[in-house]
Amino acid sequence: MPTDLQSRTQYLVLAEFCQGVISSLCSFVEGSEPLPTERLSKLLNTLEAVQAGKSYRFGQRTAVALGSYEQVRTIEEAWKPNGLSETLKLTAELVDSGAKGKPEQKRTARQLISLFSKLQTRALWNFEQPKQLMPPDLGDLCRALKTA
Repeated sequence: MPTDLQSRTQYLVLAEFCQGVISSLCSFVEGSEPLPTERLSKLLNTLEAVQAGKSYRFGQRTAVALGSYEQVRTIEEAWKPNGLSETLKLTAELVDSGAKGKPEQKRTARQLISLFSKLQTRALWNFEQPKQLMPPDLGDLCRALKTA
């Protein structure tokens, strides 16, 4: 069954969102830009909404890239089992890191870059491979029932 390209663009939106976060953090780590505290504050609010199950509300979305079931599912796939909590913790550390030194901030920024790179890769994979594959455990169950 063919999958509509338009319905898959949500994965590209998520990948672009990740790229924006990665780019701003890379610029900070390289020393060419200051810490993007405003972007990180918005990111923190968005991720908190996702964790609370309120990634989109009627009439207002905290982030277009995190407003659909597929996008939130992609986060869960890329950051399992505790990646969302870890990302929230690291983002909050950076937002509140005014008193910390730059080496500590850069270390935290590198960890966030790694997490968002993983999420971006998963979003692009989901765009390229729209057909949901059967989970391995379900396949094992079907094979077991077939042989029984």
